[in-house]
Amino acid sequence: MIIHRNPSIVFNSVFGKISICSPYLWRPGIDSSKPLFDEMKIYNNARSNTVNRALTDFGIEESFARGAARFKEHYHYGIGPSAVDSATKDTAMKAMDYIANRLSDIDSDSLQGKTIATILVEMDGCEIRTAEFVPAEDSKETTPVYNNPKKNRIMKWRDVRLGFARPLESPDKTFVGKMDSYETVVNQIHSAAVIVGMTPETKVIGVADGGIGLREELERQFPNMQFILDKTHLKDHLYDTAEALGINQKDRPGWVEPRIRDISDGNVESILKELEEENKTNPNDRSKRLIGYLTRFNDALDYNDYKLKGYPIGSGEIESAHKSIPQKRLKIPGASWNPASIDPMLSLRILRANNWWEDFWHKQADEYLLAA
Repeated sequence: MIIHRNPSIVFNSVFGKISICSPYLWRPGIDSSKPLFDEMKIYNNARSNTVNRALTDFGIEESFARGAARFKEHYHYGIGPSAVDSATKDTAMKAMDYIANRLSDIDSDSLQGKTIATILVEMDGCEIRTAEFVPAEDSKETTPVYNNPKKNRIMKWRDVRLGFARPLESPDKTFVGKMDSYETVVNQIHSAAVIVGMTPETKVIGVADGGIGLREELERQFPNMQFILDKTHLKDHLYDTAEALGINQKDRPGWVEPRIRDISDGNVESILKELEEENKTNPNDRSKRLIGYLTRFNDALDYNDYKLKGYPIGSGEIESAHKSIPQKRLKIPGASWNPASIDPMLSLRILRANNWWEDFWHKQADEYLLAA
């Protein structure tokens, strides 16, 4: 072959931008080759795996603009925010696949000897702001340069669900999460529970709020579960009822706290009878809702007994995790996300929380070498 063209290209490394000759080899009428691309997957403005890791490392913690500034601070040359955006989101897609594979490819042999007597699972949701551009209905306006139809920006808040599984006697949690249905996320929690040592004999403790369908889905996928209603949410329901009954703010604790104590002692039935009698003389829709709520969770409110057994009675662990996992990045001031970006970005945050970060990048390096 002969060198037909020999242009210089730029490659981004942690040592800076490197100018490299990238010859185009040609044998007239027979064959051609670009060895730098064909053998090493290096092309103009490409980035090394280490640079992509650094950009992702910054892009998953702060805004992409701030990530670019931090990259320049650490590596002493500039890469724009759009590069941080693309590197982070490309890696995030791989992270989502990595987590899906890790949760589905459970090797039963590797789990032998890890049986756990009691496992705690929790799940909760938070809202993330999304933005989508959709064509404007009945509008003839077009963009000034290309004359494309103008689009409207639709803002919505979407529910992102986060859950974890951990041995009751251990602080080490395995997190999962998606912007998806209860069924899908609880299925992920089930896989996480198997990874940490759940067997058919394991006792499962589930703590969550009273979201419609959440308890039912947890119990469907974890038949051997003791569900516990988050005590704080119950207290909120009682205070809302006290307000609806016209009890002034100063006197509300005197109405709520004795009832909370009776419920915690296992006297739910007496509280229900009391509320039903009160509702006969003073009908109130909010009071009816509380009666239905207590009836639905009648067997999940024995808080003093749960505490004696060492079970948690609140979902503070998962609510705190929302602040440190999805919200720390996805809910920074002014941020809005394309819905398709949320699950991948959340996957990167989960890699960090689960201490799967190093293993993920080792696999990326292996795949990079195999591709080359």
